[in-house]
Amino acid sequence: MKPKYSNPKVSIVIPVYNGSNFLSEAIESALAQSYRNIEVIVVNDGSTDGGATEKIARSYGDRIRYFHKGNGGVSSALNFGVKKMTGSYFSWLSHDDLYEKTKIEDQVDLIKSLRADKNIAVCNVRAMFESGIKKQGLIDKKTFMFFEIFLAISADIGLNGCTLLIPKKALVESGGFDVNLPVTQDYDLWYRLSHKYEYKFVLLEKNLVLYRRHDEQDSVKKQQLLLEAADDLHYEILNNIDYRQFEEYFRTDKANVRYTWDNYSLYKARGYKRTASMILKNMLRYCYENDRDKFYKVFSSEIETGVGAKDRQEIVQEYDKLLKSGTNNYPIKEDLAAHESRPPKTRIHRVARRFGESLSRDGVYLTGEKVVRRVYKKARKGRRQR
Repeated sequence: MKPKYSNPKVSIVIPVYNGSNFLSEAIESALAQSYRNIEVIVVNDGSTDGGATEKIARSYGDRIRYFHKGNGGVSSALNFGVKKMTGSYFSWLSHDDLYEKTKIEDQVDLIKSLRADKNIAVCNVRAMFESGIKKQGLIDKKTFMFFEIFLAISADIGLNGCTLLIPKKALVESGGFDVNLPVTQDYDLWYRLSHKYEYKFVLLEKNLVLYRRHDEQDSVKKQQLLLEAADDLHYEILNNIDYRQFEEYFRTDKANVRYTWDNYSLYKARGYKRTASMILKNMLRYCYENDRDKFYKVFSSEIETGVGAKDRQEIVQEYDKLLKSGTNNYPIKEDLAAHESRPPKTRIHRVARRFGESLSRDGVYLTGEKVVRRVYKKARKGRRQR
């Protein structure tokens, strides 16, 4: 009897809709895998291109398994492929992307070396542009170790669905891709597999997928829908992460703090307002507990320019609570009651204290107006004395 992890069968599922331009290259890259215990499943999701996509798929005969279904979106096509697959591991290949020759072999070797059922293998990708230029995109491995934080805050290089090798039982257990999510079905599933079903995502630091960038892909055609849906999903993930995870993440390596700030700036610039607001709240809390001067500096600058009005109000309200008292929701390391009774040590501490009290009492806009009036008043007084 063969060992459990000796030679698992892998099903490569290729969902396609009107994809005759790139489908053949994708199938060829799947069939060319150095790992031989595979099946290639092509799911035609109701293409309307006069049979062009079907003709290409059928030209491969029994080298692949071909299915045609009514149009239902990529999630329904992937779920259909999962139902039809006979392998114990699932690997998604978009019809316009390519696998490197050892993609499946390298990931199976990783899974076998871990000798555990609840692992999902991940690799890096290279973006392939229409000009022919290929750009490497490396996942930040220090952040990836804190997987749910990685999912939520990685704005630039995130998790491409075609880089995963997933046990079929994980997809069956979780219900697979949510067909009601047209553009965030992948991240929703990765989060559920990690958070609810406790699967561990393991990074293999190799570029094993070529991700084609072109104007016809959904991430381009549905850009506004993707922004709104992804902003909501990232916000939800962040809202469910206990701050203690962030604290451990920040303390593990100073580079993680810089990575978070950089990605906060990217989300802010791209219009992910809710996501940016949640990242800012965690960064502010970390500053508050570890570098009070930086907290006031960041609060006074980012709260005005970093997020939208609604999110700004939420942050101000939260930090009103934080500045007033320690609670179970905001456990502050020092004895806040004693701190409030102590007189400030220096002028900068006194100013900071008054600033914090004003924010708590009056909010950011009225506080700003009071500061401007005070500065203007002092300037006028200085001119009269001269």
